[in-house]
Amino acid sequence: MLKIIGPLMLLAVEVGILTPLVEFSTGWMALLANPQLFNVFFLGTVLFIVLSIPDLMASQRPQKLKHCLGWFGANLFFYYALFHFTLILASRFKTGEILWYHAAAWLMLVLLVGISAVLTFLPSKSLVLWSQRSWHKAAGAMILAINFVVLMPDIQRSWNQLHPATIALSAEMLQACGRTPTTGMASQHNPVLAIQGQGSRLIITRFCAEMESLAIFILLAVVLYFSYLPRVRFVPWLVVVLCGLLLLYVLNALRLAILVEIAGSWSNPQLAVSLAHSRLSGLLFLGISLLLLLVSRGWWCPPLAQETTQETAEENQTE
Repeated sequence: MLKIIGPLMLLAVEVGILTPLVEFSTGWMALLANPQLFNVFFLGTVLFIVLSIPDLMASQRPQKLKHCLGWFGANLFFYYALFHFTLILASRFKTGEILWYHAAAWLMLVLLVGISAVLTFLPSKSLVLWSQRSWHKAAGAMILAINFVVLMPDIQRSWNQLHPATIALSAEMLQACGRTPTTGMASQHNPVLAIQGQGSRLIITRFCAEMESLAIFILLAVVLYFSYLPRVRFVPWLVVVLCGLLLLYVLNALRLAILVEIAGSWSNPQLAVSLAHSRLSGLLFLGISLLLLLVSRGWWCPPLAQETTQETAEENQTE
């Protein structure tokens, strides 16, 4: 489980730290650091791992601890360089002054961070065998990710129907913490949530409401369902899906309440806006979705008798 989720968790933390600090609107960096492009590649990577878990497990090769620590140190070094280089591009250069070789250097650092994160958990031999067995699944995962991102504006419009209940739940959470929430509408389908007596208020649009996180959970669940179709137990799978959607819905309401607390009680509306528009919460929800589905997989998708016998034999051989 650690080797499957480990690289994603490490990259998600690193991306989550960096994205609230910078935003490129035009030029070379706006193309490379585009949120839609990031969504395609990161979601495609997650879908590829989900589709090819059996191939990954079959490709496992031992890796020495010193190699893991070495690649982890390299990852921290490359990320440190990427972090500072990104801040330099955002603060010292105007949009038209960022040239193609700046963008190429930034892209190279991104690739080095990604490669070193994967090699921290998986040896190179495992990666080669994994890619040989699952290259067609990688293509399918990218196609699914591209289609999902294309449909994302329509998915985000579900906020138009869900915002009354979500805002009401967030207001109850604030009230439970001793705050006096106030609600309203800035415009059609754009609710307002604030704390009474505080000057700042939060206008929540469909672009920062994280409706796509709920849809991504459903997408992952459906992909896993059809990947293990002969073995899936439908009722347990449906229970996991419904409980997962409820959990993410409550967590999203909690997220909005925290953002209002930051904007109001902390008197830091700029931080609240940056967090609302960053990929930090989306990455967190994606990690929770993946973890929930993989941890519960043994319940809604029991292993075959042959796999169970093989795992028992490997454990006995290890002992």
